[in-house]
Amino acid sequence: MLSKKQVDRAGDVLRSENITSDSLDILSRWRARHVYPLNLAFSLLKRYTDKVGNNAIYGQRLKRVTSVINKLKRLPEAKLSRLQDIGGCRVILSNYERLRNLSISLSKSKSILDSYKDYITYPKSDGYRGIHFIYECKSKTLEFDKLKIEIQLRTQLQHAWATTVEIIDSFESEELKLGKGSLAWRRFFYLVSDEFARLEKLPFHDNVTGQVERVAEIRQLSKSLNVIFKLDNYSKIINSIDKLDGFERVKYFLIVLKAKDSRTNIFGYFDDLEAERNYQHIEKINLKDPDVNIVLVKADSIKKIKQAYPNYFADSRKFVSTLERVLSN
Repeated sequence: MLSKKQVDRAGDVLRSENITSDSLDILSRWRARHVYPLNLAFSLLKRYTDKVGNNAIYGQRLKRVTSVINKLKRLPEAKLSRLQDIGGCRVILSNYERLRNLSISLSKSKSILDSYKDYITYPKSDGYRGIHFIYECKSKTLEFDKLKIEIQLRTQLQHAWATTVEIIDSFESEELKLGKGSLAWRRFFYLVSDEFARLEKLPFHDNVTGQVERVAEIRQLSKSLNVIFKLDNYSKIINSIDKLDGFERVKYFLIVLKAKDSRTNIFGYFDDLEAERNYQHIEKINLKDPDVNIVLVKADSIKKIKQAYPNYFADSRKFVSTLERVLSN
């Protein structure tokens, strides 16, 4: 069994410029260890969510190798063994009232740590909104005990905003999710986030800018960045995903999105071990290619994957329709 010292030493190597196959192998094994607690966290989340509504959308994933490495590089003091989001699950609710009720209920669970983050009351500086909890696995099996999984709660509108940021990151080679990228795109998403919050009657990030001025600036940025055209185009590029209904019986999907040539490849699996092996193989091949996004997801059907992870299919319809509603006022 891997020790935490081995994991942390591998993390230090991954943070350096001399990544070794051994360090990648240890990361893959450490990540695979989170599958069991991830499934437990997902079951807990679904059980609690069913009490507040039956039309929620779920998703779960293991963090990509490149995302783990980038996080280690961004946070020099971070230990790989202590990262709390190697595995993550998410629920998207129709409105804030249901999200709030779920949040209150989840916070009372003995498996949920007290250190949750409320990015709705206190949005991130880039405009991100949502609530994050940390689930801690309690197991008699030592290798699983105390492993942590991140749980995210978002409204549909907050999810549309967050995933549209990732769409632009993928297709426009921005790094908005990392707090980088062009000032124009950053300002656009910041203002749109506040306007979406107004529609949901939630706290503003910027209490100075009035609605008229905010919408006027959103309109100007939307035009100069050609936002609606681009998002519509990206959606059409990989809209052929809708033809993959035959995959509905498959339990695991490995999705490879290539931004440069606008191609999305989907591989379906019934077995999680086979899916994880192929996931690791494709990630190693594309480790140094920033234009390739790879994710292994579990969902009930292709439709649910498109709803829970719309950034991997450039499905920005929710964002665009709400943006058009804002601009029409």
